[in-house]
Amino acid sequence: MHAERTFWEKATAIHVFCLQERLRGDRFARHWHDVIRLDGTGFAEAAFKDRELANAVAKHKSMFFAEKAADRLPIDYAAAVNGNLVLTPSGEGLRALGEDYERMVDDGLLLGDSEPFEHLIERCAQIQARATHRDRRIQANSFNRLEGI
Repeated sequence: MHAERTFWEKATAIHVFCLQERLRGDRFARHWHDVIRLDGTGFAEAAFKDRELANAVAKHKSMFFAEKAADRLPIDYAAAVNGNLVLTPSGEGLRALGEDYERMVDDGLLLGDSEPFEHLIERCAQIQARATHRDRRIQANSFNRLEGI
């Protein structure tokens, strides 16, 4: 699997967690760790640019991993990869993720390559902002072309 696809697979898994506000088991925090590593090597930016790939991942997940958010509404993967990506949990989800991350660090699963949890969440917030800003800019440019602006 290409690193750009790995980014979108992990980012959409994180998106689901953030909307469901619950963990699905132990060691789920690895996805956040991996996403910032992929960003640090430039793969997140490459993934943002590959719209065909982003939409293919969204379509695949919609067919095989249909999920509902905490409010019981279906999770829209297409919206996630097109301007509404959520990578930062809140409330109980944030607390549970922090505990999971600390257990992973304590168990040595990140091989000394871990940062403080707060830094991990800050980095994910930055990635989320870039993905959202980039997609909204693309949408605005498309709208402007349609309107002849």
